[in-house]
Amino acid sequence: MPPSLSPHPAPRPPRPRDDARHRRVSDAVRALVAEHGVHISMDAVAARVGCSKQTLYARYGSKQALLARVANDGMAVARLSATPTASTLRPALLAFAHEHLAHLAKPATIGAARLVTAQAQQFPEEVAELFAGWVGALEAQLAAWLQQAMRRGLLRHDDPHCAAELLLGMIVGLDFDRQRHLAPHRSAPEARSRWAEFAIDNFLRAFAPPCALT
Repeated sequence: MPPSLSPHPAPRPPRPRDDARHRRVSDAVRALVAEHGVHISMDAVAARVGCSKQTLYARYGSKQALLARVANDGMAVARLSATPTASTLRPALLAFAHEHLAHLAKPATIGAARLVTAQAQQFPEEVAELFAGWVGALEAQLAAWLQQAMRRGLLRHDDPHCAAELLLGMIVGLDFDRQRHLAPHRSAPEARSRWAEFAIDNFLRAFAPPCALT
């Protein structure tokens, strides 16, 4: 069926002038997820924003698409430079690590993670979609960036997706688990910064190109 005849046309992405309205929607979704986990409705989002449910469906298409969009908005990977170079590789990865750790340390992020984890058995599809929309998309975008660095000879050639997963694990370490379980963790920005440098420098040593090892 031609796109013009489709009974369910794809929602258009927000234009620049819609950014303020989208920020209100995004803030409402984040607040509701922190309060209720994934079991939120478009009615609740609309009431929190002060618009109609039909407006949300026209703009985003579905609750799943809205959750994915909001998750993608918060990804620290956007901080990475468009094209890695020898001079920007380490600073870009450090900035990414700092931003990612700061995001995970926010009370709203921790609270939402606790709720979503608790709801995994009851709402497995919604939780899986939220994981794919945030963690999965983050890993994929980071892998694409690392692949650019590998092709430019800045990193050792290897599986970029495995490298991205390893890097995310090194950056986060056990601290997010500590926070979710109310255990002592790196609560101060200075402690997170030291860990970020440790993780990035060890990752860069592990994936140093052959010429850098001779």
